[in-house]
Amino acid sequence: MHKVPVPHLTLSGWLERLESQHPTEIDLGLDRVLTVAEALGVLRGAPKTVTVAGTNGKGSVVALLTAGLKAMGQVVGTYASPHLLRFNERISIDEGEAEDAEIVAAFEHIEAARGDVSLTYFESTTLAALWLFRQRKVDVQVLEVGLGGRLDAVNILDADVSVITSIGLDHVDWLGPDRASISREKAGIARQNRPCIVAESDPPDALLAALNDRGADILLIDRDWHIADRRLQTVGGRNAPLPAASGLLPSNIGAAIQALEVSECGDLSEAVLAQMGRVELLGRLSQRMINGVEYVFDVAHNTESVNALVRHLAETAGLGATRAVFAVMGDKPIHDMISACDGVFDEWNVVDLPQVPRAQSAAELVTVIGQNRIGDIGPFEHVWDAVKGRSSIGDRVVIFGTFVLVGDAFSIINSSTEAGERA
Repeated sequence: MHKVPVPHLTLSGWLERLESQHPTEIDLGLDRVLTVAEALGVLRGAPKTVTVAGTNGKGSVVALLTAGLKAMGQVVGTYASPHLLRFNERISIDEGEAEDAEIVAAFEHIEAARGDVSLTYFESTTLAALWLFRQRKVDVQVLEVGLGGRLDAVNILDADVSVITSIGLDHVDWLGPDRASISREKAGIARQNRPCIVAESDPPDALLAALNDRGADILLIDRDWHIADRRLQTVGGRNAPLPAASGLLPSNIGAAIQALEVSECGDLSEAVLAQMGRVELLGRLSQRMINGVEYVFDVAHNTESVNALVRHLAETAGLGATRAVFAVMGDKPIHDMISACDGVFDEWNVVDLPQVPRAQSAAELVTVIGQNRIGDIGPFEHVWDAVKGRSSIGDRVVIFGTFVLVGDAFSIINSSTEAGERA
């Protein structure tokens, strides 16, 4: 590899550079990132690695694992994506976000090591997390898969424990057209003779076959570990109440606990479970009351997660109108997502994201939803002001879809409440 000059940039400068330095946003494969990882020495980092894949619930399991491991006395490095409010959310140590200077130092080392190897944004950020975890000498690193599993950048590491949360139709352009194809990609994170916890209650035969081919020690929900009446029966014989983590699915809570049990990182005590019960994830059925109107924020961005959101809305129905504020990436199953919401919303409001190349245009979304069901269209600030003006006490506004929309909404709403709106 040829040496390249290392620029002196701020974190925002580095992120802008990373977004433009590789010809495509997604470029699955491990050869390039593995070459740079070897040069950086990050393949021999933390003593223990836990990798989490799945269509839905990855972020929940990662947060639960982090809380549990920290309560066990481990120093935990956590890598998750995407972020909602600021990039630093992606890389944390013991639940504290990495500082700008630390991340910049990581990017500078990556730039010096990569030579003429081109890396995607996600590959660079993955390497930055691994470099920082090595610098900070973490005991365990918990890594969330960005896309698929087998060819995702985090899979350059051999996980001591892997978790597969669910299998749904998502990213079909990269992972394949059906659940069987997607299963084989996600099974790629498992390793021979090491535990792989599966929280998918209806696993395709292809998933179990792929895990068996890899020689993984499969621990399957409803077969090896069980959840009933808010209690978890683990493979090790523990029978305990399921921690009541706000807005998180029981299967994901159970998967995290089962992963901790087999991780050999410490005692799965009542204190550990209690700490896991305090986990809340911003943007997962998050709720705010502003001037008597309920606002629900959820990063439901595929059919399965939209179905879960719809169930929550049905179980907590109010007396007023329910309005949707929606935006989504163009590679999602948009027709199925919108169909899943039939009868739920009194009106749809569509946010345009022209600054995001992968985002579905507002005009196309209106065509799918139907013009007669649309309230407003445009940038979030415009839609937010219009929806606020039409909403009154007892109404509910549901802001959902892509992380970009939900993150923008939180930023603007936080500014609004700070400026004097009554929360």
